[in-house]
Amino acid sequence: MNHGRVRLWRVFALGALLFPLAPEDGAAQSGGRDFLFRRPLFTLGFQVGYAVPMAGSDIYDFATKELTLSKSDFSSTTWLGSVAFRVTERIDIGVDVGYANSNTRSEFRDWVDLDDLPIEQNTRLERIPVTFTVRGFLFERGRRISRFAWVPGVWSPFAGVGIGQMHYAFKQTGDFVDYQTLDIYSDNYRSEGNTGTVQLLAGVDYSLGTHFILRGEGRYSWGEAELSRDFVDFDPIDLSGLQGTVGISVRF
Repeated sequence: MNHGRVRLWRVFALGALLFPLAPEDGAAQSGGRDFLFRRPLFTLGFQVGYAVPMAGSDIYDFATKELTLSKSDFSSTTWLGSVAFRVTERIDIGVDVGYANSNTRSEFRDWVDLDDLPIEQNTRLERIPVTFTVRGFLFERGRRISRFAWVPGVWSPFAGVGIGQMHYAFKQTGDFVDYQTLDIYSDNYRSEGNTGTVQLLAGVDYSLGTHFILRGEGRYSWGEAELSRDFVDFDPIDLSGLQGTVGISVRF
């Protein structure tokens, strides 16, 4: 058997090994639907869900007592973007950026103006956390079956921790009552800034193919910040809360 036949025999042997993994539509040149030619290096993700602030400080107590607000009015849709680099089959490190913003119209519960009309205002709470995140997976997310093929697993539960900064803004705009003179006036109260935050998270990834992942995740965030002089005599605002999200990630 000459060298050309030996090389041809090796090509056919490799083809026989990978044939069961080949996608039916011939998409193997881009990794196919069933395997990749190498272990993924990083993941990009986008998720949407619902955020529920704990609203545990006295600024919320004041707003819900004096205005037609409840603590549930500070809950809102939340968005989350992430980029993660795969360190091992069980560890990812990356950066997550979230966004949650509630904006609720209200009026004073016990006061009206001279025409018996409601005294109205808007209350807004915005939170934007940026965290360095480490996720640990319960088991390996795929396996290498040859030098040329990496096959993803189906289910991948995980837990993790995030540490970073949160930008926040608490704003109240509209008409208010001066409790000393009983005058009604218009104003724009505002407090915003940055503070540290810590997050605990857990969730599960479900593979939709070689590149796409369906991710469901829950997390709890801790944080508080001093209010500006617009809100004098109030304790630091509570920025902690729960959130649940679901979305799509792409691995490369």
